[in-house]
Amino acid sequence: MAKQQKYSKLCKEKMVEEIISRINKHPNFVITSYMGSTVSELESLRKSLKRASSDYLVVKNSILKVVFDKLKLSEESAKIESGMGISFSGDDIIATCKALSTFATANSKFKIKGAVVDGKSIAPEKVNALASLPTKEVLLAQLLAGMKSPITGFANVLGGVLRKFVYTIDAIKRNKESSSQAPEQAPVAGQEAKS
Repeated sequence: MAKQQKYSKLCKEKMVEEIISRINKHPNFVITSYMGSTVSELESLRKSLKRASSDYLVVKNSILKVVFDKLKLSEESAKIESGMGISFSGDDIIATCKALSTFATANSKFKIKGAVVDGKSIAPEKVNALASLPTKEVLLAQLLAGMKSPITGFANVLGGVLRKFVYTIDAIKRNKESSSQAPEQAPVAGQEAKS
């Protein structure tokens, strides 16, 4: 019996270490309650999170409490109830929030309990607000388009000024050429052209 307790304690310690290691690698994560969700529904969630370079881990409440206590995340400890899971975000927390929010909308028993983003605890409503933002790629494209627009306008203005300058120089050149050439003399009446 003592051997089994020792083994159980060792397993819990390893699990705590593993979760802390994951949080250190992926400091942005979302906490959820999955109670009532089926295994196939959670597998579907994992697939959608994988597309967002994220993953989902079901965690025992006692282990999660130890993890949050060790990491001094007391606000997150208060959110622990029933069956809990953590979604570790990849590079794009917005994509992770979108996948979780979409899943929570389709599965009423699945609840987003909160998140830690850039070291700060955020409420479930803010997770849903993040989910409504455009993805990182779209935001970058919009930023680049906004930066490119003034540059393009400036280049067009400069191009217009240069074109007008070239047209003016060309007009002056033609005017000088036409005035420097003597007008051809028309044959005088009664004279015939010599052949």
